Amino acid sequence: MVSNNIQLEERLVGQIKGEFYVPSYQRGYRWDKSQVTALLDDIYESEGNSYCLQPIVVRKDELGRFELIDGQQRLTTLYILYKYMKTVFPVVPIEYSLIYETRKENMEFFDNMDDQNLAETNIDFFFIHNAYQTIKEWFQQKGTTQTIVIVAKFLEYFTDIKEGKGVKIIWYELQSANQTDAISLFTRLNIGRIPLTNAELVKALFLCESEQVTKGKQMEIALQWDTIEREMHDQDFWYFLTKKKAESYATRIELLFDFMAGKDDGEREQFFTFLYFSKQRGNLLALWDDILRYYYRLKEWFKNDKLYHKIGYLVATGTSTIDVLMAETKELKKSVMDTLLDEKIRHSINCKKSYSELNYNNDPATITNILLLFNVISLQQNGSGARFPFKEFNNDSWSLEHIHAQHSLNLNTQEKWKEWLKLHIDSVRKMDGTEGLLGKMQEAINNERLTDVKFSELADRITTLFSEQGDTEYVHSISNMALLQCSKNSALSNALFDAKCRMIRDMDAHGQFIPYCTKMVFMKYYSSDKQNNISLNFWGQKDREAYVAKMNEVLKSYLKEPIGYGGE
Repeated sequence: MVSNNIQLEERLVGQIKGEFYVPSYQRGYRWDKSQVTALLDDIYESEGNSYCLQPIVVRKDELGRFELIDGQQRLTTLYILYKYMKTVFPVVPIEYSLIYETRKENMEFFDNMDDQNLAETNIDFFFIHNAYQTIKEWFQQKGTTQTIVIVAKFLEYFTDIKEGKGVKIIWYELQSANQTDAISLFTRLNIGRIPLTNAELVKALFLCESEQVTKGKQMEIALQWDTIEREMHDQDFWYFLTKKKAESYATRIELLFDFMAGKDDGEREQFFTFLYFSKQRGNLLALWDDILRYYYRLKEWFKNDKLYHKIGYLVATGTSTIDVLMAETKELKKSVMDTLLDEKIRHSINCKKSYSELNYNNDPATITNILLLFNVISLQQNGSGARFPFKEFNNDSWSLEHIHAQHSLNLNTQEKWKEWLKLHIDSVRKMDGTEGLLGKMQEAINNERLTDVKFSELADRITTLFSEQGDTEYVHSISNMALLQCSKNSALSNALFDAKCRMIRDMDAHGQFIPYCTKMVFMKYYSSDKQNNISLNFWGQKDREAYVAKMNEVLKSYLKEPIGYGGE
């Protein structure tokens, strides 16, 4: 923040008044047709409701003019728009003017913007002329009668004094800032392409000169602000709170403000969060206390293992969000809150059909939720004190992995066929009496003209060798599913159990996150028949039964009925 002396408010476009001075360090007008059209569309589609344009950043110079630090392109486009509307309604008032330090001829061209020949003599003229033509064409496309109506509507939108209505700009005025400060801020906003964020505008509310917030209190708020910002850079904390990518927030504290404002992902108003807090500027100290209480409650949830896992799961599955949970639990005792969270968790895995009927192709979301909950609760209960790393889950893409692949799907090139065969050589080698099969596999790998028929023949023999005979309806059931990061390696998804075990171990050894229960599956931790050597090579009925039995044990307080292992 450049200065603590800031005037910050929302102003209707029609309330913009005075002389705006564009200093020499700024480039000329450069908006193209798409940018001008986007501005007109935004104004038109606002339909007179509250809509805020980007901030206009200024400071008053020694002559009483407003030095335009940021917002020249928008303010110039609005000025050109006013000029056009005045050709439709001559009584349209234009309450501000633009003055250029080094391009004084621009001011004269605003009265000749329709002149094509003149426009070709100067690069600034060219863009100003094109913007004017874009505005004229935009209105004319609506029809002659509609042009007059829409101009009248725009004037209404710009001057509507009803509470919360109209098209506005955020007026951000630096007071007592020198030109060095102004150039520094211009460089950051324009050359650095780092716009003012909702969070910075909220911060400016507390840094404005006012009787409410003393200099000492401003310093205290600034220190607390920096602490919150720093702590929200903790990836574990961030991804406990949200699935949104941390990189999408230039200022992490803005997520906290979005929660408090109840900002939806589809919110069209870019400055929705700032406007929410701006409306409460009447008591800034109470507002800051509300922010602190909200934040400290989130930290309390994060530090509590039980709440961390339950709330983290609800956020990760999209069952609820932090702002909704904060609103719903604000007045609840801890025991009642715990009951509410449990009910939400039950709802997240509720489904109309029996769990044993859940299918990979038809019910991936429900199966994913059940397996995630199984991982979260299992890790919470294993006694190690380890927490489920939501930062890993929410910061990546996840898929349902078949523990045992039924057959090789999506393998349609020689390269993929040979990769699959190579992947299973070690598995075949450790089986007795497979020398002939190994030889055929090696021949196929070395064959420069390996055919689909030959590969399919070998793949079927290998799959039969490492598969339990009998019903295969279980293949897409929850008893044959585990959570794993989405893989670009098709060989992994199509690998048989024994080969997949080796790949999972290798991924784990190289630091790739493998969910707790997925590890336990491929370590045969849940299987009861560990003495049968052959069972170590494939995923059979006894494995599925043991796996599902463990799910039923861990999730018994959330399931509507016991899960069946599939293929009964």
